[in-house]
Order: sequence, then structure tokens, then C-alpha cells
Amino acid sequence: MDHQYRPHISTTTDPPRSEPREGPGARRLVGSAGVGVLVSGLLVNVYLAVVARALPPAEYATFGAFWALALVVAFGPFLPLEQELARRLALRRSRRRVLRSGAVTAGALALLALVVLLAASPLVWPSLDGHVWIFAALLALCFVSAVQFLLRGVLIGTDRLVRHGAVMVLDSLLRVAIAAVLLVVGNVGAAAFCWALVAAITLAHAPLLPAAWRRAAAQFPDAPEDVASNTPSALARAAMPLLVGSVCAQLLLNGLPVVVVAIAPDTAQAAAGVFVAAFTLAKAPLSMVVPLQSAVVPTLTRLLADGRRGEVLRLLGRGAAALAALVVVGVPAAWLVGPPIVRLIFGADYSIGGLDLAIITAGVLAHVGLVVVTQVHVARGRHVDVALSWMTGLLAAGVTFALVPGVVVAGEIAFGVGSVAGTVVSVLLLLRTHEGLPAPETERHA
Repeated sequence: MDHQYRPHISTTTDPPRSEPREGPGARRLVGSAGVGVLVSGLLVNVYLAVVARALPPAEYATFGAFWALALVVAFGPFLPLEQELARRLALRRSRRRVLRSGAVTAGALALLALVVLLAASPLVWPSLDGHVWIFAALLALCFVSAVQFLLRGVLIGTDRLVRHGAVMVLDSLLRVAIAAVLLVVGNVGAAAFCWALVAAITLAHAPLLPAAWRRAAAQFPDAPEDVASNTPSALARAAMPLLVGSVCAQLLLNGLPVVVVAIAPDTAQAAAGVFVAAFTLAKAPLSMVVPLQSAVVPTLTRLLADGRRGEVLRLLGRGAAALAALVVVGVPAAWLVGPPIVRLIFGADYSIGGLDLAIITAGVLAHVGLVVVTQVHVARGRHVDVALSWMTGLLAAGVTFALVPGVVVAGEIAFGVGSVAGTVVSVLLLLRTHEGLPAPETERHA
């Protein structure tokens, strides 16, 4: 097919290649997008620390529940859209049609998230302590997140990783700035900080979407043979298993704090707030890994499409070794120095045991492994394997939470068990087809 992306094959008559062998955007991924995500993740934790300084633990528990629900509302429905957009745009064909389908899908997902949130309001309401304006902020996020992830998918898929990292940093800076103003003003409740999040995301993303759209649409005109594969319904069908997996992933990562706050008795609300703060701090690496995962997809897609499966396996091996080293170092460090760090960042009222932090940290590192392995499934087009991995993790966490006594301890242990179970299943699914590590069917050439 004339308009399909074909890997470059060197011959003796070819001029020297100006691109790095690892493919377009790979070096910028490490050098710019990675730095942007790192800085953004650090700033997000500064934002959360500012909120914690402004609110007492019991009220911070309410904000923490909103924060967890906000991540579910944002990443759950819309991260699959970002990933599928990044993958399809990286193939460099029919971008205008892919963009139109992505916009339609984003709008449909926003409406779906709104309907689900309204239907789940009897369950959500107790965790938000009955605050109408906090719930309204969640409803607004359904539409704000559609714009946010549509822009991110376009920037990643068109190799504009420098801009992607800059947008994430701008978003985080706006969150910190608005939260700092509210802290100085004083006497503001959790609802004000919730709307600060909505405002920051809107200001950082909405003004940039039209220009990013025009730039992407000007490249790689539509190919007639790609019409059927790039309609909104086709994109939605391809992303549906990713949607299931993403929702399960966000419920595993961010649903437990909501459940802990919602069912903890009044006498344990302060302890629940401490758990939310400590859990938020311990999972700080995930605030960097989760946004970066979609940026990895185009590079992995091209490697697999070029038949360079050995490179993918070597990358996975190095990642596994690095993660094992982090477990050996990070878990004992969390046990020994974690509690004073929590008190230093959030205040003297936030006191938690070293063992609790060690358990949470181990779960976070297992969760990182699960995120990394599932991105290989995404790049291969094996979206069902992504869904199975996260569904297993969520199911294991739910069973563990129901069996372990003590709501806070149950939350800590359930997260770790679920993350480990999901990682094991995801690795087994990968090994089951390791001989071929085939490229997605939609990327094979006629």
C-alpha cells in the first residue's frame, strides 16, 4: 500500500541516515519528555503538599478522595484514547482522519464518564463528605480531561515530545501557583483546591489544542485504504479493551484510598487522611511513570513493526533489573526514613509507621512493573492482554481487601497484592507469545 509506513532498509546506494536507529522521537523521549514528566511529577507532589499544609487531616481525607476519583475520571476513560491516538498517528498515515475520529471518541468518552459518575453518585457522595462543589468539580473534569488527553495523544503521536513535556510542566506549575495563592488567602476549604485543579488543566491544554491539531492534520494526507480502519467506531472498538484495562488500573491505583475514606468510621477519619497522604507520597514515582507510558508506545510500535524484537526484549530485561534494584533499596529506605519524610512534607499531624510505608512502597514498585509490561502489549496491538492483566490485579486487590481486617491495613496490603498478581499475569501472557512478539495486525503490510 502506497501510503503505509514502511521501515527504512539500508542499501549500498542509500545516503547516510540522519535519524537515530531507535526511531523518530526516541532520544527526545529520554531527553525531553522524560525530564518534563519528572519535573511535572515533582511539582504535582508539591501541589499536594501545599494542599495538605492548608487543610487538617480529616478535611484532607476528603480532598484525597477527590484527588483519587479525579485520577480515575481522567486516566480511566481517556488514557486509552491517548495511547491509541499515539499509536495510530505514529504510523504516519491518514492523520486527518485519525484526528477527527479521536475528537469524536473523546466527546463520547466524556459523556460516558459523566453518566457513570452520576450513576455512581450514591457511592461517591460519602467519600466527598457531601460537598456539592467538589462533586461538581469531578463532573467538570469529565470534559476537561477529554481536551487534556486529546492534546497529549496528538503531541506524542506526532513526535512533539518537547512540547508534550513542556505542557505537563506548565500544567503542574499552574496547579502549584493557584494552590499557593489559596494557601496565602487562607480560610478556604477543600472545594477551592479541587477547582484549582480543573482551572490549571484547562489553562494548560485548551489554548494549545487548535495549533497542535492544524500541524498534525497538515502531515500525511488521508489514504483511501485507511478509511475503514480509522473511523470513530473502529478507533473505539480498538480502544475498548484498553478502556477496560485502564479503568481497572485506576481503580486499583486510586480506588482504594476512596474506599478507605468512605468506609472508615468517624473515629478513624484522621488515620484515613494520614493514609491518603502517605500513599500519595509513596506512589510519587507513578505520577511520572503513568504519564510517560503513552510516550513509549510509538517507539515500541516502530521497533516491533521493523522486526527489531530483540531490542524490545533487551529493554524489558534492563527494566526488570532496574526495578529489582529499586525494590532492594527502596523498600528498606521507606521503612527507615519514610515516616519522618511524611511528617516533614505534610506536617506533624501526619504520622505513619515504617512498616506501613514499606508495604505501600513494595506495591508501588510492583505497579511500575505492571505498567511497563502492559505497554508492550499495547504496542503489539494485544489490547485484550492489557485488560486481562489489570482485571486480574483489581480482582486480587478486592479479594484481599475483603479478607484483611482493619480498613487502613487492608488498603495497604490489597494494593500490593493486586499489583503483584497483575504483573505476574501480564508477564505470563507476554511469555506465551514471546517467540514471535508479532507486530499488530493493523501494521502488517499488504
